[in-house]
Amino acid sequence: MTRYRANAPRFVDETVDGEALIMDMVTGTYYSCVGPSTIAWNLLKSGMAVDEVASSIAPAYAIEHSSAERDLHTFVEELVREEMLVVDHNAPANGHIADVVAGTYQPLRLERYTDLADLILLDPVHDVTDAGWPHEQT
Repeated sequence: MTRYRANAPRFVDETVDGEALIMDMVTGTYYSCVGPSTIAWNLLKSGMAVDEVASSIAPAYAIEHSSAERDLHTFVEELVREEMLVVDHNAPANGHIADVVAGTYQPLRLERYTDLADLILLDPVHDVTDAGWPHEQT
């Protein structure tokens, strides 16, 4: 089973009120997931395999395991293509489904935003070296 982890420190994320907000600290692009997509993101980045995530999501949303798994494969392909998830052969399966609030299932979706990328990249924290900030570049 292929397991993944978040591509940190490049990507940082926070889940607030059921929405995962994910920031690419290199490009300034930010992403949003809601509902089942938030749950899938959090479980996948914690090392759960697609089949395990499908086994958690399917009963919570009363959908077929095969449908959840098919949707998850498409979602994972997008997360890997965006470099948000990377394969981790040593990742422990430590995800859990305790915070699932079941409702109507919506296909897994990743919203991508680039409108603030230039402003985010202007932040001086991006010019930090191992010496810390603020230090004059030599």
